[in-house]
Amino acid sequence: MSNQTRWTLVGVLIAVNVGVNTILGDGWLGIAASAATGVGVIALLIDYLVRGREG
Repeated sequence: MSNQTRWTLVGVLIAVNVGVNTILGDGWLGIAASAATGVGVIALLIDYLVRGREG
């Protein structure tokens, strides 16, 4: 995965997280969506740290 793709996905996940929090608020569905997008961002950051800046 190239760095551009990785950071684009991070941006999209953060944007989805902000949108979900704005629309759903503190309900259980909003919390679940925030957790899912947060896990995705963390996974991409771990991928970046493990694989380095190749690509």
